[in-house]
Amino acid sequence: MHERIQRTTARLLFVFCCAVPTCFTCLCILVTWTPWYHYRALAKLELELSHTTGLVIEVDDFERTTPSNFRLLGVTIREPETTRKIAHIREIQHVQEGDRITLLLQQPEVQAAELKGIWHLLHQRFLCRPDLTSIPVQASANDMTLHSRTGAVTFKDVDALIVAHDDEVKATLDCLPANSVYETPINITVRRDRSGKHPVTRWSLDTRGTALPCSAIADFLPEMEKLGVNAEYTGTMTWQFDTNHWWIDLGGSRFNDISLDRIFEQNSHRLSGTATIAFDRCRIDPHSKRSDISGSIVAKNGQMGRSLLLAATQNCGFDIRLQDRLIDQRGDIPYDLLGLGFNVNNAQIKLTGICRGEVGYEGFPSNVVMCLDGFPVVLSTPQTLDSLNALRVVAPNYSVAVPMSDQTDWLMNVLIPPSRPMPSNDNRIRSAENWRGGPTISQPR
Repeated sequence: MHERIQRTTARLLFVFCCAVPTCFTCLCILVTWTPWYHYRALAKLELELSHTTGLVIEVDDFERTTPSNFRLLGVTIREPETTRKIAHIREIQHVQEGDRITLLLQQPEVQAAELKGIWHLLHQRFLCRPDLTSIPVQASANDMTLHSRTGAVTFKDVDALIVAHDDEVKATLDCLPANSVYETPINITVRRDRSGKHPVTRWSLDTRGTALPCSAIADFLPEMEKLGVNAEYTGTMTWQFDTNHWWIDLGGSRFNDISLDRIFEQNSHRLSGTATIAFDRCRIDPHSKRSDISGSIVAKNGQMGRSLLLAATQNCGFDIRLQDRLIDQRGDIPYDLLGLGFNVNNAQIKLTGICRGEVGYEGFPSNVVMCLDGFPVVLSTPQTLDSLNALRVVAPNYSVAVPMSDQTDWLMNVLIPPSRPMPSNDNRIRSAENWRGGPTISQPR
């Protein structure tokens, strides 16, 4: 080959194999530096995240270090139908190493009112889709704030993990309230079990001794709002639901600092004070039509309406011993301590006074339900009652024979009407004797 042809060939090879690729690479790099390309890549990333989660994801800015690792800044999550704001996260770091994805969230702020809708969406999107949970996902959040109508609660050291197994998907969440004096985090576990004929979802909550403010989930579970802003929950809770069946087990649960006037604010009867409700056993299963509930309620420094006291006497057979000054006065009856143990077995319920078990009241008889100024005011009787009697006590005065109302309909899944009426008991209301804690109270007339 002639020398001139060789030089020309070499020059062409240099141009097309070196200069042109180099210029093209430099041009591509310059294009990626332009705001136009950055915004287009950001829009594509928002679209991918929205499609994967089923939510509307808005991102202010992002930085991508590798194809699988990136950092999101100013993330806003919205409900897809109403576009209401669900959460705002200052920064998210996404790292994928091997067969695991790790997310680090900085200062997320979540709207509790949207938790129910987001739960149903994510439940159908992830727990019910094994293909989307094939890779384990671990997430950690620093200073997560949950906003609700009753205030804001901040959690520190929030850790979540989603792992898929052969027949189930398991998600765990550990969190600790920022103002908690305890160091053991609260654990929430969700299992989507596909081993049976029909898939079911089972929740379990274990506070591990750490108090969970009920106001934190008041927007998610409206029943929690009725307990008052200071109410706290400790213990274990398990519930399961599928298409046609649900049940809940509250055995070992305890609710502290309940505001009774908040519970009875829409009831025709009046009851105030700060109460604690503890469940030794509590399994509610409407499908099986069986109830097995045992627990206690203890309240202090409150007042009870005379209509409620009369209803308790008429339907529960309580022995009322009002002091003379209380009989002559009008208005509600004050009390220092109210203690009542309850045991529900299907269509029957037994109520027992437990004031004697409280510190400072050890000298009382074993059946005192309510006391004032060192005197017993209400005493229980050893009888088994119709389960509907408990409904009749708290039912409004306008209720009919079966006391269904806005104030009692939630109890209809717990207390089962009997198949036939149970024998009634005579009412007992009389004045109290002078009693100082030593002698036994005289028997009813």
